Amino acid sequence: MSDEEETNVESDESAENDNKKDEEPNFSEVAVHDPSIIKEEDTFYVFGTHIEAAKSKDLMNWESFTNGYETPNNTLYGDLSENLSESFEWAGEDDADSQGGFAVWAPEIFWNKDYVNDDGSTGAYMIYYSASSTYIRSAIGYAVSKDIEGPYEYVDTVVYSGFTEQEDYDENSDVNKKWTNTNIPSLVDEGHVSEMNSDWFNDDGSYNNMAYPNAIDANVFYDKNGKLWMSYGSWSGGIFLYELDKETGEVVYPEEDGETEDGRMVDRYFGTKISGGYGKSGEGPYIVYDEESDYYFLYKTYGWLGADGEYNMRVFRSENPNGPFVDAEGNPAVLPEDTDNAPFGNKLMGHYEFESTSDDESSLGYFSPGHNSVYVDPDTNQQFLVFHTRFPDSGEEFEVRVHPLYMNENDWPVAAPYRYTGESLEDVSEENVVGDYKFINHKKDNTDEVKTSSEVTLHDNNDVSGEIDGTWELLNENEVRVTVDDETYSGVFVKQWDPLEEQNVWTFTAVSDQGMTIWGSRTNALK
Repeated sequence: MSDEEETNVESDESAENDNKKDEEPNFSEVAVHDPSIIKEEDTFYVFGTHIEAAKSKDLMNWESFTNGYETPNNTLYGDLSENLSESFEWAGEDDADSQGGFAVWAPEIFWNKDYVNDDGSTGAYMIYYSASSTYIRSAIGYAVSKDIEGPYEYVDTVVYSGFTEQEDYDENSDVNKKWTNTNIPSLVDEGHVSEMNSDWFNDDGSYNNMAYPNAIDANVFYDKNGKLWMSYGSWSGGIFLYELDKETGEVVYPEEDGETEDGRMVDRYFGTKISGGYGKSGEGPYIVYDEESDYYFLYKTYGWLGADGEYNMRVFRSENPNGPFVDAEGNPAVLPEDTDNAPFGNKLMGHYEFESTSDDESSLGYFSPGHNSVYVDPDTNQQFLVFHTRFPDSGEEFEVRVHPLYMNENDWPVAAPYRYTGESLEDVSEENVVGDYKFINHKKDNTDEVKTSSEVTLHDNNDVSGEIDGTWELLNENEVRVTVDDETYSGVFVKQWDPLEEQNVWTFTAVSDQGMTIWGSRTNALK
């Protein structure tokens, strides 16, 4: 073969490769609400509301292994009604909002290497679950197992909410809500709590849910010094934090009321307030320590979770596990007054739709993504945002989604625009990323308005035009900085699978110093 013929063959092969479609990734979907993630050996697990759980080898293909509220042969709890009966005496079984059934929500799955089992051995998987009967009457209990897939044996119920000063009952309930029917009297007798706090109640004796939490949505984590903590709480009164006894999993109650150096509440029973308050939405706390930045990141979700709601994920950070947590503007996670909470917290994502560039008018997006957990690979430090979401034109159907998380130049996490398909950051050049993009600005509002993609162009002279006008620059191997109207967005370029274009494309994700996130997804040929 001549040199000319060989060159022609190579050119033909190159052209053929250029025209090949990228291989479409495979997914197996699962419906687990409020997913809490953990990895055991080579398998990822998510545990969620309604006693649902699933597992995956690759974060893409999930398989359910539980049977919901089935009892007495419940996969996770055996005889569910009997095993969790102490919690159910307060909430969650055939009572008020769960009349005729159960309400076991938002568990946290956690491996505690220090837990001392009944046989004297150490190490157990722990589930901190929520039993709930109304929007304020709930309890958090925990159960343990040496096998991640269970069954889990009940240990204790550690915090109650929604109690009243005097005898009182909810509609469709026989539960006497008086505070003496919680664990508080025994804690007072044992010296763990000083006494009943009159501030827990409104003037009419009802529960003061504007200042104190709904006891759901536990999250357990180690700090950098090996202390064990649990954040928890939802909506009205805010999110609180306890230290835990590592060997027993029990709460270390503050005993006395107090105040942090920055003026936040420390309650004798409920712990330290770290976020929210004044009846403003906020739930699903999840705290992650990042060793490289030396920050603790608090993730939470604002809004109503339904497809017609305003569910959207936020993030704050702190140098300490118990706060104070702030956003990129320095706004506190604990609301300073009775005010709109939308300006507080970096917004990761809310309702959005990417529209196809073809003529078929198809689109891809999420409605009400939220209640996330985060997995950090201990070997690579790669991070993943794990959450549930609803979808356009799909009603209340929901599924688990996993998106890569990356740290920007200012040590803030940004979520990749598309779900994970095995990618990681790689080096890029300006030639790679110059071109046209589908563009979304998540802004910072709490709204059911869908942020629909528009178009922007990153030019080779570093200008940006289209929906926004400004400049862009490539930093290091893959970091991007976009400046618009004197506001700077910092993030990364990452190659991802675009299901609408059915190919891998360059994308960018970046957050501003105002806590607003922008996404771009390239529409022209990949270089």
